[in-house]
Amino acid sequence: MNQKEKILYALLLLFFVSLFTGSLAAFSSITTGALFLYGFYFNSIREKWLLLKRRTHVQAMLVFYGLLMVSALLSADTETGLHHLKLRLPLLLLPIGVGLLDLRQEFKEKVLLSFGTITCLVMFICLLASIYYSGFFARPEHLYNDALTVILERQSIYIALLVNVSIFIFARAIFYSSHRHKGLLTLGTLFLYGIAYLLASRIMFAWLLVVTLGFSFYYVIKHRKLLEGLTLVLGLIIGTVVVNKTLPLTFNRYKEVAYSSFKFDNMGRESHYNMQITEDQWNGVNFRLAVWTCGMELFKENLVLGTGLGDKDAALKEKYAEKNFQYAIQTDRNVHSNYIDILYSLGLVGFLVFAVSWLGLPIMQGLKTYNGLAVLVTLTFSAAWVSEVYFARSIGAMMTGFFLPFLLLRKKEASTSIALVKEEE
Repeated sequence: MNQKEKILYALLLLFFVSLFTGSLAAFSSITTGALFLYGFYFNSIREKWLLLKRRTHVQAMLVFYGLLMVSALLSADTETGLHHLKLRLPLLLLPIGVGLLDLRQEFKEKVLLSFGTITCLVMFICLLASIYYSGFFARPEHLYNDALTVILERQSIYIALLVNVSIFIFARAIFYSSHRHKGLLTLGTLFLYGIAYLLASRIMFAWLLVVTLGFSFYYVIKHRKLLEGLTLVLGLIIGTVVVNKTLPLTFNRYKEVAYSSFKFDNMGRESHYNMQITEDQWNGVNFRLAVWTCGMELFKENLVLGTGLGDKDAALKEKYAEKNFQYAIQTDRNVHSNYIDILYSLGLVGFLVFAVSWLGLPIMQGLKTYNGLAVLVTLTFSAAWVSEVYFARSIGAMMTGFFLPFLLLRKKEASTSIALVKEEE
């Protein structure tokens, strides 16, 4: 690495660490700002302009943030709108600072593997801490879900997404590279699979299983590696059975799917993975169905432009009050879906811009450049957005603003001057 790459690499490592440090908000802000500033000056303004003209997905991402700005400024509650705009600032800064870089492929691969390594180390520390807090397995509830990430002060669903991305990065290196340490990468992948289960994010773990099974069938058919494919599937089955026998409470998170009915006026307690599930409880499934109903009704009432970014919270509380949904009011809940949040706050116009900028164009660009990892990670984010409002938290905006633009970076051209000449021609 040259000097510029070393500085960028160090800043990227600090940024990755900041994703796991919920209590250090200032640290996260500083690393994001530093990455933006250094990335902005990493290559010349002229080069960035030429790259911006080629990278239509970055253009669309900037248009989406511009729409957020307009919606916030036109809201009746401008102050709240600016607050939401600040939380979403990484969706502007990181596509500019990271999405317009011109990097060597080797450097990009090193960065991604370093992220996966950091994820492994952090989750190993979390596991050790959870084992300690559990009294060395005497209180196993300390090993699951948000309890596993309590020392990070991050919700497990966000960490589960980072774990999935790390697994996909390692898997690509194992199957499609000549990396010298494939054995260590395999151990890291198996460890992260176990962590993904313990994090108990239903949608992320389900997506991980779908991708794993799909890849297994693809790998067996294309490469005729029947033994390897069957071994992988059998390993997943055995691992699931072992975990179910040794840590049966973890399955409570998945049993909630069977209790999906709800009444808005229900004031019952919320279920927990360490308690018996009953029909009179709110749980992760029926609560989301209830708030999604409210969000979709707001969308239908504000079809084209939505309620406005600054007025969306007040509009949602009014809808809760209309439904006598006191539990949601008292616990100050959002709609728990990035898609529905955008639909009712920005309307069809905003949703279409979002879908094009953060889903459609990234997937098309990934397919066009045969970048399977970028496509897979984009789809992983799209699955995560179903059940949480990622843009309502700075961590969600940071993760989205970094990984999608970074993974879509193409191989550095042989000479920047040649690239400039080609553009001018």
